[in-house]
Amino acid sequence: MPVICYVYFTRIIAILLQVAVPFQWQWLYQLLVEGSTLAFFVLTGYKFQPTGDNPYLQLPQEDEEDVQMEQVMTNSGFREGLSKVNKTASGRELL
Repeated sequence: MPVICYVYFTRIIAILLQVAVPFQWQWLYQLLVEGSTLAFFVLTGYKFQPTGDNPYLQLPQEDEEDVQMEQVMTNSGFREGLSKVNKTASGRELL
């Protein structure tokens, strides 16, 4: 709703006011447009301010030991089909 009011005010009402007022009051157009822009950004910042109970900003409350390795590592397919080869001192490969 504030976006619609801002667009209508700055594009229609302020331009109609600019056409209707005498030349010595032309600065009133810029004052109203800049004032409405300030009010729009203040209102938008107030409506979208962060809250304390935002579920997206809460950190998990579990210990680091409880985190499983599967949750930490991702399966990217980079090591798919590879196997680890151990070489002994004699040069023989053990699988």
